[in-house]
Amino acid sequence: MNARAIAEFRQAALRFVVSISGGGAGFISDYLAVPGASGSVIEAIVPYSKAATDAFLRKAPESYCSEHTARLLAAAAFERARLLEPETSPNALLGIGATASLASDRPKKGEHRVYCAAISRSGVFSASLKLAKGARDRAGEERLAADFILSVALFVAKKRDARDDAPWREYSAPMTLVTEQPLQQGDAATISWTTLDEPGADFLYGTRDGADSTIRALRWTRGTLDRALLAGHETLDVKTSLEDALANREASQSQDAETRRLIFPGSFNPPHSGHVEMATFSSRRLGLPTELELSARNVDKPPLDALELLRRVKAIDEALPGVHIWVSNAPRFVEKAELAPGATFVMGADTILRLADPKYEGDSIERRDNVLTRLAALHTRFLVYRRQVNGRVATPDELKRILPPTLAALCEFADEPIVNVSSTQLRMERRLS
Repeated sequence: MNARAIAEFRQAALRFVVSISGGGAGFISDYLAVPGASGSVIEAIVPYSKAATDAFLRKAPESYCSEHTARLLAAAAFERARLLEPETSPNALLGIGATASLASDRPKKGEHRVYCAAISRSGVFSASLKLAKGARDRAGEERLAADFILSVALFVAKKRDARDDAPWREYSAPMTLVTEQPLQQGDAATISWTTLDEPGADFLYGTRDGADSTIRALRWTRGTLDRALLAGHETLDVKTSLEDALANREASQSQDAETRRLIFPGSFNPPHSGHVEMATFSSRRLGLPTELELSARNVDKPPLDALELLRRVKAIDEALPGVHIWVSNAPRFVEKAELAPGATFVMGADTILRLADPKYEGDSIERRDNVLTRLAALHTRFLVYRRQVNGRVATPDELKRILPPTLAALCEFADEPIVNVSSTQLRMERRLS
């Protein structure tokens, strides 16, 4: 236990929820053993089993020990901190998540490792620790894992008021551990992070007083944040930062209430050849540049963290160089359509069938039909590509028979054959490689 490091962290006056799964829970007992813990600890959670982790995250992660899962745990912890302490300044709240794969009572084929992430309104921090395999027993690895989590928390505290990092950029560095344990050859810790300015935090989490952000979407081109869409379809050129752009609103302009645009929404995790083909064919077919859109917000889940968004934007730009990439806060299709009235949206047959399914509107046909009526009023169009659904490819004629007439009338069905690639399968193959 490093009482001095704990005291130094507390000087940042942060209040946090921590969730630790798989190892490193000694951080909690260490922290609580130093008098004054109530001034910063809101809640400490150890969802150790898979079922407990699933319940805390409200979904099963694809891997229970990964950097991404640590960030999911941190995002859920940050959301919980905001729920439990609504009166605390949002900028003083922090979510910490950690997961580990350590020495066990059975041999492990993979590396012994720990992942820790911390999320606040001001930024995202994601760190990994690789342990020299066989150099320690379980108790020794647990001790180092706990010190690693404290080291990440201290790194975050020191960065809290730093102004040397530009927002919406990813930084990475080797990490120095605050530990009294001897390090072995093969031990290695690294940390990556991105910071957010106040408008960026408002965009992801809402304003500090709980209102929705005036920013509805952000656009990246060739890896650079260059445009912001505000309520009322007002757009801003972002030449330096979001803060500067908002401070100079007279430089903004309003888009036409209805503009011909071609938008390809998706999670793009990761982007693949099927996405590239759909974007290319769509531009050729309609004579418009394809813009890609992914939503930062999810229905009933924490928003995607800023580091995840930056990495997806980078991957999309590598797959489709120069394409405009919009990150919106519109998880539902009707919300996307309201941001871009008159636009044509590119999608696969599997997605258009989900839009037709009442279960996504609380099993209400009436609510589903209200959404479709609203889409028609917004002059929304859908360009639909063939995709496998339940092991087979539905023809355009079959889709026209299956879809509600209101939705079918908004659709144009593309004939081009698209490579049947699954992002989920690609992620699985990446984990196994």
